[in-house]
Amino acid sequence: MNINHLVVNSSIAQGLDVIGDRWSLLILRDAFLGRQRFEEFRRHTGASRATLSRRLNALVAEGVLQKHAYGEGSSRFEYRLSEKGRALFPVSLLAWQWELEWGGAAYRDALPYTLLHTHCGQPMHPVAVCGHCHEPITLGSMALPTVARDTEQQIAAIKSLSGQRRVRVSQSTGEEDLAMAGISDLIGDRWTLLILICAFFGTRRYDGFLKQLGIASNILTDRLNLLSAVNVFERKSYQTNPPRYEYQLSKKGLSLYPIIIALRQWAVDWRPQGEVLALTHKPCGQALKIDVQCGSCEMLAKQQDVQFAASSPAAQETEGELPA
Repeated sequence: MNINHLVVNSSIAQGLDVIGDRWSLLILRDAFLGRQRFEEFRRHTGASRATLSRRLNALVAEGVLQKHAYGEGSSRFEYRLSEKGRALFPVSLLAWQWELEWGGAAYRDALPYTLLHTHCGQPMHPVAVCGHCHEPITLGSMALPTVARDTEQQIAAIKSLSGQRRVRVSQSTGEEDLAMAGISDLIGDRWTLLILICAFFGTRRYDGFLKQLGIASNILTDRLNLLSAVNVFERKSYQTNPPRYEYQLSKKGLSLYPIIIALRQWAVDWRPQGEVLALTHKPCGQALKIDVQCGSCEMLAKQQDVQFAASSPAAQETEGELPA
């Protein structure tokens, strides 16, 4: 089976590998909040200087960020979102909404702003919908082409491009921004992302994950326990002697699907290398095209139409448009 005819090809995998990383996701969060300088990123992400340098360089090389010297003859740089980077704005809105609904009190309380949609004047509650029929995107509403239902090569495409060691330990600055750190911790972990993709394709049991991923048993056990502990998976017994369990996606786990599939569409749109089989939206029978719209007025959520309002009176001075 030719990898270029699968739902996940090597080009898509490369795109996901650059942005599907905890530190990269936090850098993108900061960029959408208007932070542009190295020290700003370092303070608010908690990444070490070496880790931050690597991630910034990778995002520049991928064309997601653009590097600009600030001050004539300066050796210091600002990192600004490119058009390709700004195209991730709908994904960032979905991630923001997920953190608000599912991140738990610690992460939810760290979200410093309420997002407002200036088109209708209502709080922004982004919804991922089909670009053709405008019905919500859910796992059950999507159909995989028959040729793509065997996930082994899908997973291999991502695995082969995610071999570098991921540094996840932060260096506390006392100023870390925890906004969207919960979602970044989940989908910004290589193995967790792969396990979720397997689950979306129908894998439920330990042996199935082990076979699909070729993952070390201790790592698999750790990630399954983590995903169960945070209620992304519901662990259900199907055998008592010896004990065996199925890991079924909870409502919280299913809610991650639009975010991950929107990341895939971004990679398809901006890395159009090789043929990729389209997913089909069952209600209308059309090839998948994801739009993110305002849940109140159903208009497309555009960056220029979204403002942030400070959550507390003490922070009202920060109220304004999201930076372009």
